[in-house]
Amino acid sequence: MKDKFVEKLRLTVIIPAFNEERTIGEIVRRAKKYTDDVLVIDDGSLDRTAENALRSGARVISNSKNMGYISALRTGFRHAEGDIIVVMDADGQHDPDDIPSLIRPILNDEADLVIGVRKRLSFSEKILTKLTSVKVKTRDASSGFKALRRNIAKRMRIRGKCICGTFILEAAKLGARIVDVKIKCEKRKFGRSRIKRRHFIQFFFVLKELIF
Repeated sequence: MKDKFVEKLRLTVIIPAFNEERTIGEIVRRAKKYTDDVLVIDDGSLDRTAENALRSGARVISNSKNMGYISALRTGFRHAEGDIIVVMDADGQHDPDDIPSLIRPILNDEADLVIGVRKRLSFSEKILTKLTSVKVKTRDASSGFKALRRNIAKRMRIRGKCICGTFILEAAKLGARIVDVKIKCEKRKFGRSRIKRRHFIQFFFVLKELIF
């Protein structure tokens, strides 16, 4: 049964996933407490990510090859049916039980984009956050756990090597009111993060977004 807090909402949870067969099923099942529309973008996985997501009740769109996180996110936004969209990772770092906290500022018409703020950031994430805050105040410009209105998501181009900094700056240019909310965040359960290697290049994308 869906949580009463969101039972009357049109909510889509998007989960980009690449080779996350060990965690995707649990994430989908827990996200389904809050909406029937959980959309997994299987980004060319070579394991049973898509199979496990389907078995757990998600809609699944599978890429024939790995296209990258940003491409998966764009695909998710195109196919999202909810008025509010939540984006979260498939690796077990994000707690689906934080979904009500993320969407509450949107429900209260206080925000159009809500960023889930983690307790600890890497050095490169701190740099990108400080740079982003030159224009848009935020405590976590690299968070992968966020909620936004569908009408903002549909207009986003999502530039850069990752979403760090540029996602928030682009949303702000589209007129989004942006709010931070604290979330729980665990260490990745299996393997290493694939995103930190891109932060050096992303620094220049953020600079470009700030200037133009």
